[in-house]
Amino acid sequence: MRFEMLFLQIFETLRGDILEKVVDEQVKNRPKSDQRLRNRFNEIGSNKRSQRFIFCLFFLMNSCSSSFEPYLYKLAVCAMFKNEAPWLKEWIAYHHDVLGFEHFYLYNNDSTDNYEEVLKPFIEKGIVELIDWNSQDEAHHVLGRARENPDCPWHECQLGAYNDCLKNRAFGVAKWVAVIDIDEFIVPTNGASSFYANLKRAEKRRKGSIKFSWRMFGTSHIWELKPGELLTEKLILRGEDVNFFHNWGKCMHRPEAVNFCHIHDAGKLKEGWRFRHPKPEDIRIHHYWSRTEKFALEKRKSIGESFNSIEDRTMEQYIPKLKKALASYD
Repeated sequence: MRFEMLFLQIFETLRGDILEKVVDEQVKNRPKSDQRLRNRFNEIGSNKRSQRFIFCLFFLMNSCSSSFEPYLYKLAVCAMFKNEAPWLKEWIAYHHDVLGFEHFYLYNNDSTDNYEEVLKPFIEKGIVELIDWNSQDEAHHVLGRARENPDCPWHECQLGAYNDCLKNRAFGVAKWVAVIDIDEFIVPTNGASSFYANLKRAEKRRKGSIKFSWRMFGTSHIWELKPGELLTEKLILRGEDVNFFHNWGKCMHRPEAVNFCHIHDAGKLKEGWRFRHPKPEDIRIHHYWSRTEKFALEKRKSIGESFNSIEDRTMEQYIPKLKKALASYD
């Protein structure tokens, strides 16, 4: 009897979480007015014998599985790339082994470098799903809203890749999909656990899209990285907080919440879903746009000196784990 009473006490404590896990997934695609399932659960919960049964069932199911998530992946990444072979390994290892992203939908856009060689160990482990997304195929092009940058003709192809991912590949498979570039790293300032805590709050409040602000990093006056040196370790200078580009950022989406995925956000979400924008002091995206001076001059035609204004060593907390992860792929 004491054991049953203990179950009841725990049940009452966790009842809110159970409602979130069991009920919200059932009603998430129904109109707001349809709360019959939730009401029925509350009626059942008022009966102590039913409470014991429900909690024991919850306990047994939770013992067999870490969660009730109906998704193959909790966290995934979608990105389009072209000739990014030197940077892919560090970027994937960081998001996979440090932050815990499980799957990467990578769209190859006319690359001519050794990207296949770099991606091979990740593909063999099932971490990366490689999709050929060439610019010549008109089916790969999607027109976005008027404010998409007309100076970036590849945006049409990029929009095609993003929306193919969210609608045709990740929908019902991945719970969250971060839509970012290879030079962008999602960085929680207080450890990876704070990222998951923020994510849990977003899910409880039915957020369908989370936007992370940019922090633009410069070259740190480094001409070229030496073999074995990490981009995220060596580049420690960025723009000041008031830098104009820090008003921009990238998003992580629930595929079922998105009508159309743009480059930087998802516009108006489907009914019942809302946006979340964490403070950059908590989570932000480190955008290594300039990379090294050699890269900046060859590819960007500018070093972007305003991005070398202040020192930021936030990434240092993740470097030991990142180096260990990278070694495991050699």
